[in-house]
Formats: sequence, structure tokens, C-alpha cells
Amino acid sequence: MALMDSPPNHSRPDFNKHRMARLVLLTATLAIGLTFLLSAPLRLSGYQLHEGDVAQTNIRAPKRIQFESAIATRAERDRAANSVQEQYTSDSGVAPQQRNKLGVLLQTIGGIRNTPSMALDVKKSAIQKALEFDLTDAELSLMTTMDDARWQVLALNTPRVLFELLSERVTAERLRGLKGEALARLVAIPADQDRELAAELVARMARVNYSPNPAETDRLRREARDSVAPVTKTVEEGEAILREGDVARDTDLEKLEALGLRNPAADWPNIVASALLALVVTFLLAGYVWIFEPSLMVHEKRLLLVVLVAFATVLAAKVVLPGRPHWAYIFPISAVAMLLATLLDAQLSLAVTVLLALLVASIAGNSLELAIIGVAGAVIGSMGVRRSERLHSYFVVGGLVALASFAVILSYRLTSKTEDWAELLKMAGYCTVNGLLSASLTVGFFSLLGRVFGITTTLQLLELSDPTQPLLRRLLNEAPGTYHHSIMVGNLAERAAERVGADALLVRVGAYYHDVGKLARPYFFIENQFDGKNVHDTLDPKTSARIVTSHVRDGVDLASKYRLPPRIREFITEHHGTRLVSYFYSRATQEGDGPVDASLYAYPGPRPRSKEAAIVMLADSVEAVVRSAKDHSPENVANLVRKVVAERVAEGQLDECDLTMRDLDEIEKAFITILMGMYHPRIEYPPATLPLSEPEREALPEGIVGDVQQSA
Repeated sequence: MALMDSPPNHSRPDFNKHRMARLVLLTATLAIGLTFLLSAPLRLSGYQLHEGDVAQTNIRAPKRIQFESAIATRAERDRAANSVQEQYTSDSGVAPQQRNKLGVLLQTIGGIRNTPSMALDVKKSAIQKALEFDLTDAELSLMTTMDDARWQVLALNTPRVLFELLSERVTAERLRGLKGEALARLVAIPADQDRELAAELVARMARVNYSPNPAETDRLRREARDSVAPVTKTVEEGEAILREGDVARDTDLEKLEALGLRNPAADWPNIVASALLALVVTFLLAGYVWIFEPSLMVHEKRLLLVVLVAFATVLAAKVVLPGRPHWAYIFPISAVAMLLATLLDAQLSLAVTVLLALLVASIAGNSLELAIIGVAGAVIGSMGVRRSERLHSYFVVGGLVALASFAVILSYRLTSKTEDWAELLKMAGYCTVNGLLSASLTVGFFSLLGRVFGITTTLQLLELSDPTQPLLRRLLNEAPGTYHHSIMVGNLAERAAERVGADALLVRVGAYYHDVGKLARPYFFIENQFDGKNVHDTLDPKTSARIVTSHVRDGVDLASKYRLPPRIREFITEHHGTRLVSYFYSRATQEGDGPVDASLYAYPGPRPRSKEAAIVMLADSVEAVVRSAKDHSPENVANLVRKVVAERVAEGQLDECDLTMRDLDEIEKAFITILMGMYHPRIEYPPATLPLSEPEREALPEGIVGDVQQSA
């Protein structure tokens, strides 16, 4: 569902040294990247195990070694550190300090109690204010109402018990239960209420005097850890590291690491083989592009897309396939074909995907069966989605890929005379997943990649062709004549594009937007002048020409504002090419005394550089000329079409596109067929002698009623 940002052109582009340097760099990057991906052990296999993996074979030490065991050393050091108890700091000043504070507080409360002029509530309030903590109303009432003898007993014993308790070790945990201990020690206070109040005061005034010292604890544990020497382990030659079926532990993996069995040295034969394979694939791809797709070499972004897709495919295969033989049948190589065919070109997609299919088959164990499956997926994926305009077609192609893959598998199974129906059913499931996954990945990524790499997708074009698009709505409401002209140009151009193998959808959408610049001044264009007055009659030819040609620049500004894709903007700039505004140029020549500067009456261009833009230019000119003609006979319509096409050829407006003379002949035939259908002769109906009744009016064909009624 995408189009190339420029038309396919098999002529060889011009190169400069900077472009050649970029191409060489990109080719070298592809070769080096593929070499690395093919040779790098991206997935653990053989003796490369993870903790918890099950050993697939017996593993014995090939030699005797001694090594420092980081695991055993760490365990011994942890044990030494954990043997150090947590350190605490004792504060002997807490006990006298809090005893004195409590004594002063009790003296203050005693003074408040002995003030006869204070009311009871005032005393309670004053006592609460003197305290550092809140007491209940009952406790405050007890303080103010108990007799002096009881108060003296409380005031004498409470500081004493607080000092006794804080002279011992009081941790944060012990502090929470200190009230109970205080009750047990306040036996000198006879009254239960008084003893409860005294215990509450002790608990509120008590403070922690024995707290943890984390800095000292950490220091001692560090010293204990550092005092442990590294632990040395010995592995004897032939010693069993792991037996088949054993679960790998961290100590087993450490032994494999020490023996060099878990991280083997570089496999140079494999690296050289991978480099040769990567070079062959790179040069085959480069040769294909050089011979069959030379225009692609001037579009580095599209080449970069091909390189990134190749890297992603090989990387995914290296991560997923080794050690998982059945996953190779699920690997969605046809997604690459569908993506590249959608975004770039079906032939390029086929070449790239076939080469990648060979690499994937090599990674999966040099399987010819998988290579054929990959090639089948490449062919079906590339051809099946070529210029597809519906999302469901991708899933249809995915189904065809699944069927083709299963057919290849079935042929191999029948040849080997192994009729394991359960296995065949499983393979059918794998192929189905492959097709669905390929279609889903394509649908999920083609729009994203199209936007990232600036490629106009078919889905975008379908959205832009919707009449409810804001710019088309503006064109219909503000410049209805231009809107209907654009629709007619779109119909003409689409039919012509179909006949010469150009992109019909792109042509139609480009035609819809080619004249949007007229929205800036719609009343300056004849198709939007409905009152019979032409504003250009009051202007000089130079001003009129400047206004008319400015609709190209205004169109580009609107296209930028409404974020039209670059491929559509080309139709705005190229549909007039570098032609003269002949009417005003002729007027200027007739009215002026001297020579007229033709550049002031020419469109800015450029000339059409693609089949699609050239077709829209021709359709635009033909529609305007035929519409303005008074004679719409088939002969005159055909003559006008041929004349317009011949003029554009003579003017050199079609020199930069790859339309052939045969293409122009087909375009003329398409235009003539459509225009004759538009301007076919109409039957002249005889006038009615009586007014029509309502039933008679409803019975007549649409379009006749007005003529008949007018005659009546």
C-alpha cells in the first residue's frame, strides 16, 4: 500500500563523488554488518548454558585447573560479615537529664496546684501548657484535685523510677513497653490511680539511651569481609562438571568459564565463511540494483531502508532460529517481501527477499527445504501485494504464503516416505502462523516505515481521496468550478494511467489537489466566475499573468500547511511545467510597443518528471480546452485532444518523463473515449402542448422535465 517517492526510471543517474562515497559506505556497511550478524554467537548453544538450564550432554574437564572462585569467596565473606553483631551506642547522660526535667516539671505543677486564686479549669489548662505532651482530662483533674500528701508521694517516686529505668539500656523497642515496667516499680505509691498517672509520666519522659550505630557496624563488617582470603578451587582432569539431565548451577557455570568451555575462542573458519557469504549476497544485491534499478542509487533513504530491513531480518533469524528447528517454519520471511513491495518496488522486493531467504536458511542449518519455502514466500509476497489498495488483501496473500509453504513441506515429506500425520498437522499450523504473522507485521509496519522514510503509502492516498478531506471540502465550497474541473481531470488521468501502466490511484489523487492553489484567489479563474464578469478585463496582462501563475506557489504553501505528502506536491508544481500563460502573453504582445519578456508570463516549473505528473498535465490541458470549445462533435473532440498532446510534446514539456510515443497514443485514446462519453449528443424532445401533471412529471426521465415544462 505504498508508492515510490519518485517514478521508476531505468536510465542511469548522474553521480558525483559525494554520492559515490555514500553508496560505497552503505555497501560496505551492509557487507560488514551481515558478516558480524552471521558469525556472532547471538544465541547460546552447546556448552553455553544459563543457570537453571538442563545439560543436554555429559561435560567433563579437559584439563586440571586451579582458579579463584568468586562465588565461594563471596559466600565466605558474606558469612564473615554476617557474624559481626550489630553495634550500639550508649548515652549515659539521658537518665539524669530526663530526671531533672521531670523534677522541674513536677515543681511547676505543684506551684500551680498551690495557687488558691486559680479556678480548677484554669489550673488544668496551666498544667497542660507546662507539659511537653498531652494528658487526658481525667489525668489533669487527678493532678489538680489529689491532696498534698498523695501528691508528695507521686512527686518523690516518679523521678526516682524514671532515673532507675534510664540507668539501664533502653532501646526503641523497650521504650514502647516501658509504662508497664514503671507500674511494677512504683509500688511506693499506694493508690492505683496515682500509680497509673505516675507510670504515664515516666513513659512520656523516658528516652532511648541505647541506639544502633550503623557506621560502626558497617566498618566492622567490612573489616571482617576483607579479612577473608580468596577461595581457590581445583578441577581435576576428567572431572564431571555436568551430567546429561543435570540442572546447571552458578558454581557449574563458573567452572565452565574457568575451563574456557562456556566462552570459546573466536571461530575463525566460521567468521571467514560468514564474510564470504555476506560479500556474495551484498555484491549480488548491488549488481541487481546497478543493472535493473539504477534510479534507486540516487535515493539513499530507500537504500538505507533496504539495508535496515536486511539487518533486522538476519538479526531476528540469529536470535530465534538456532536450536529451535520448528521455529524456522514460522519465521515470517514473506513479511520482508510484502513490506518492500509495498514501500518500494515488487521486483526489488523479490530480489532482496530471495537473498535474505538463503541467509535465513543458512542460519537455520543450511536447509534446502527452508530455502525453497523462503523463495516461495518471496515470490508470492512480492507479487501479491503489488499496488494493493485494501488491507484484507495482505491477509489473503498471507494465506497463499501459508499454502505454498505447506505444499513445499508436503512434497518433502512425501518424497522421504514419512507419513507422520500428526507431524504434518503440526507443520500446517506452523505455516498458518507464518502467513498470519507475515501479514500482521506488514500491516503493522508499512505505514510507520513509510512515514519515517518519507514514502507515500496507498493508505495515505485513499485517505486523501476522501471528499470529506478538509482541503477538498474547501475547494468544493470556495472554488466549486475548480473542484469539478479537478474531479474531471482525475477521471481522465486515472483512465489514461491504467492504459499505460502508471499508478492510477496516485494520478487520481494528484489531480484532485493539483489546483488547490486557486483557493487563494478563486475569483481570478474563469471556472469560478459565475456572474459573467471577468476580473482580468480590468488588469494589465503582466498582473493577470502573475496572479494566475501564483496559484502554483500558493498550492505549495497550502500543501505544506495541510501536510500533503511530497509525491502529491509534485503534481502542484509540475502540472503546468514551464509553459507560458499564452492568453496574457499574447495580449501583452499585442498591446505593448516593444519586445515582451516571456519569463514574466511563464510558470515556475519544473516540467513533469514522472509518467503520473505528465498524464495530469495533459488531462488538465485537454479538459480545459474541450470544455471551452463550442463544437463537441466526436471529430472535433478527437482533434482537440491530439492537438493538445502534440503541443506539449513540441513545447518540450514531456522531455523529462519516460512516456513513450505508444504511451501518448494510448493516453489520447483514453481521453477521447472519456470526453466523448461526457459530450455525447442528446435527444431533442418535442415541446409539450399542455402543462405536466404531477404523475406525468414523475414518470418522465430526470433531465427532461425542465425542457418539456419550458416548452409548455
